[in-house]
Amino acid sequence: MHAPGKPLVSVIVPVYNGAAFLRESLDSILRQTYAPLEIIVLDDASTDATPDILREYSSRIRSIRQIVNLGQFENVNMGLRLASGEFVAVFHADDIYESTIVEREVEFLLNHPDVGAVFCLDRFIDEKGIIYGRLELPPHWREKSVLHYGDLLPEILSHKNRFLRTPGAMVRASVYRELGYFAPAPFGIAADLEMWLRIARRYPLGLLHEYLFSYRHFHGSLSQNYDWLRTEEEKFFVVMDRELANASRPKVAGSVLRRYAAHREEDKLKRAAAHYVKGDRVHARRVLETVRPPALFANERWPRLFLLHVLLTVVTRLPRSERIAELLLRRLFLKVRPAIR
Repeated sequence: MHAPGKPLVSVIVPVYNGAAFLRESLDSILRQTYAPLEIIVLDDASTDATPDILREYSSRIRSIRQIVNLGQFENVNMGLRLASGEFVAVFHADDIYESTIVEREVEFLLNHPDVGAVFCLDRFIDEKGIIYGRLELPPHWREKSVLHYGDLLPEILSHKNRFLRTPGAMVRASVYRELGYFAPAPFGIAADLEMWLRIARRYPLGLLHEYLFSYRHFHGSLSQNYDWLRTEEEKFFVVMDRELANASRPKVAGSVLRRYAAHREEDKLKRAAAHYVKGDRVHARRVLETVRPPALFANERWPRLFLLHVLLTVVTRLPRSERIAELLLRRLFLKVRPAIR
């Protein structure tokens, strides 16, 4: 029984060919200590056993099957339009949720009526569900529970987005109605980052310093597939370039802008390496010609990046070496779970 007057929470679960982990994720969502709760699962035209699994849960969830594949964020947007809750969370069909995540995030939003969305911390699990690490906040963030745009912008420019985790976010439905939904065009896989910054320009964001879900890696997720031998500029820069072009943004220190520029140069090196691995030395050289080596000094990994730049400059002018291609593939693109200590 839920206490009278408690707000309804809508949990949106997008899924595409997620049969391997779907039951585990749904079970963790159904174990929530909070009620009232509506769970809307959107099957994005899966071709595996996802529809069969969803039928097993038909009495406890609402499931909708797309006729054609919409892509992650358009699929989510449909769920947001269907949601009836005062608060909305978008959970992932391959992650595992602590039973108190909804309760704790609702409590935060009720206690902070000015906050537009709240986030939490996460542990990292592999494809077998084994914990191998967890999100660690920078020291200057460890006492902050309310984050403002002026704080977020330089942090993300300097270090990219390491802490606004989409599968652990809860947003006021009124904020989505006011500001709109996710924009896959032109932001692609970074549409969630753009959404959080769009909210942050209007409302503070909350951060619960609690590990309330487990984020699954090393199983061919959307983000992993996106980064595999990618030769296009990372969508992160599309989002952040727009933020920097906004005349009303707060002033950003030169050191922050230099770190941001260093991220772009690193991305160029990785793209050049991807071209080389794929056997396209011509495009690898073209990307390398745009690299500004002095900008790499603002990156904490600059010695390794300089060596990579030198290596690529040499090997792209020689006949392709399968051994070098294999080395680049292993060092830059194959994600391996760290050893558990």
